[in-house]
Amino acid sequence: MRYSINHRLIYFVAFILLAISIPLSRFGMSIAQFLLIGNWLLEGDIKNKIKKFVNNKAALVLASLYLLHIVGLLYTSDFQYAIKDLRIKIPLLIFPLILSTIEPINRKQFNIILKVFAGAVLAGTFISVGIYMFKEINDFRNISPFISHVRFSLNTALAIFVTVYLAFNVYRHNLIMKIVSFAAVVWMMMFLFIIESVTGIFIVLFVAFIIAFIEILKERNIYYRLSIFLLLIVVPLFGFFYIHDVAKSYLTPNKQELQNIDAYTINGNLYYNDTVKMPVENGSYIGLYICNKELKKEWSKRSQFDFNGKDSKGQPVKYTLYRYLNSRGLRKDSVGISKLNKDDIRAVELGIANYHYTQKLSLNTRLYKLLWSYDSYRRGGNPSGHSLLQRFEFWKAAVGIVKQNFWIGVGTGDISDAFYEQYKNSDTRLAENLWVNRTHDQYLTIFATFGIIGFIWFMVTLFYPPIKMRKMGNYLFLVFFITMLLSMLMEDTLETQAGVTLFAFPFSFLLFMIGDKAENE
Repeated sequence: MRYSINHRLIYFVAFILLAISIPLSRFGMSIAQFLLIGNWLLEGDIKNKIKKFVNNKAALVLASLYLLHIVGLLYTSDFQYAIKDLRIKIPLLIFPLILSTIEPINRKQFNIILKVFAGAVLAGTFISVGIYMFKEINDFRNISPFISHVRFSLNTALAIFVTVYLAFNVYRHNLIMKIVSFAAVVWMMMFLFIIESVTGIFIVLFVAFIIAFIEILKERNIYYRLSIFLLLIVVPLFGFFYIHDVAKSYLTPNKQELQNIDAYTINGNLYYNDTVKMPVENGSYIGLYICNKELKKEWSKRSQFDFNGKDSKGQPVKYTLYRYLNSRGLRKDSVGISKLNKDDIRAVELGIANYHYTQKLSLNTRLYKLLWSYDSYRRGGNPSGHSLLQRFEFWKAAVGIVKQNFWIGVGTGDISDAFYEQYKNSDTRLAENLWVNRTHDQYLTIFATFGIIGFIWFMVTLFYPPIKMRKMGNYLFLVFFITMLLSMLMEDTLETQAGVTLFAFPFSFLLFMIGDKAENE
């Protein structure tokens, strides 16, 4: 008995698997892509499919981004790295090729895929918060067990806008589901604050600003238009003044501290006071009222960690203790130690240098970390332990490579070696184990790899397909497009499997797989 294969159903299953796997599973991403390729080949009619692909200028230009990496092989020397890079970036070729040559899905399937994606992200947020709340986490990179926390924050930002779309389009006549959708949006936004994702929060606010601005241009009611316009002005101003006030109170020392400074502890031991070498944190001088004699004695009674040794993050215990006591408004002496509870002692052992860092639902916590990192870097500190400051060094290295290889770059396989040499020959303060890192800026990575010629073509591959397909006015595509453009400013979005799949699949899917009826409903 002969059975026919339902290829359309298999494509749909692959799309569902991708919608689940992009935020939750690298393995699932691979399985889904193999399923798509296998089904595309088994479906046959390859010759006509290739012809259709070649005749689709938008698909051809989008896929040419992969061709750019192949061209980069012509002048590269590290083919082992180049082949690995080409393997990671194969989604840049297969998604435009396959999705532009098969029949578009219908509105019902489209909505199901959106629901599945939003649901998968929502489930991921619950799991991540569970890990955060009930496990001992001292590094946010460990909060996402599926993909990197940065990639997951991008997925969350996209899911927020997808859920808004579902509320106003799919559930417009279903009050209960509308309420559930808005509750999910509020929760996912809270999640970005919980994990202190500056990138995710910024992207959501910026995209929302752009969408609101577009609504202003469409709206004919002058009062409604004015209301939105005022909102777009007030919210950014409020954010600016809030951050300004936090930064001012954090970095500005309390001058009263310098009046009538005590010379001795309650036990008669001499204090060490330093307002020059040691900085201000939380509006207070870290270097005031330090008595190492008392600290060492009392610390040894409370902890197994050597006072002159390292904490769990490899930082000097005594300096972590200085900052922690300072953040609690305590002097660095026996009395200060006595006022710390077991959780405080454990926090210091884990390398948590500021009491505010232990607060789980606080935007100020992230701002404090950024301010400390910036101030430390400004004073000549080592940026190696701070992701934002590391980026400054990455960007400087990339600019150095660009200057030396302006026209065609260093080639597909030599980018890592080029960065290592740039770090070695510069006065970077980065730890050597970080010299393998690249820019954390996709635009600079492309520029350094393929030069100005490759960079210009990269920008063409981003903007030509949606302009050609007239998708810039589509809500979902615009949200996705702006999110990706912004993410590339702070991340090497296309340099990992999770990142390149998050880019290539929705880009091709929203361009080629959505019929006019489906996207306009």
